[in-house]
Amino acid sequence: MFLLIISTLLSFLSVHTKIITNPVMHWMNRVSKEEKTKLNEIKALQCAQQKLSMVDNFVEYSKIQRKINKLTESLKESKSRNSNDFFLKIGIPYGLRIIIISMLIILCLYYRGSPLFYLESSINLFPFGYFISFPNGRNSVSFHFWVMCCTAFARLIKL
Repeated sequence: MFLLIISTLLSFLSVHTKIITNPVMHWMNRVSKEEKTKLNEIKALQCAQQKLSMVDNFVEYSKIQRKINKLTESLKESKSRNSNDFFLKIGIPYGLRIIIISMLIILCLYYRGSPLFYLESSINLFPFGYFISFPNGRNSVSFHFWVMCCTAFARLIKL
């Protein structure tokens, strides 16, 4: 029973790795306290700048604009230093998928000779019986077939 649950979960996770990777990516790309304070300062300066008339108070307006530009540049620099976006966006989903698929391959090799579960003797799977229970006896479901069915079913489901 344990093997049935593990194989089903791994099959579904191999197709839908975004269930795990999306929260991880969201957590890794969260905004730091420094960036939040800089964003709040930029918003406050922009509000103050909107209250001023550009024609009447050009000096104050341009000083505020220089402060805004300076803050946005420092924000861009901090984001570029902290971001390994390419490696994170590619590495985490595909790395997780490689780990899950390699676990499935190891389980397939280890349990290739043992059936996952048996069907009743009254059930006759005549044309497909050999394929369903390939290395095992009659009326049994092999690990390989179960993983293929679960993976195909998971691809049909859009999460």
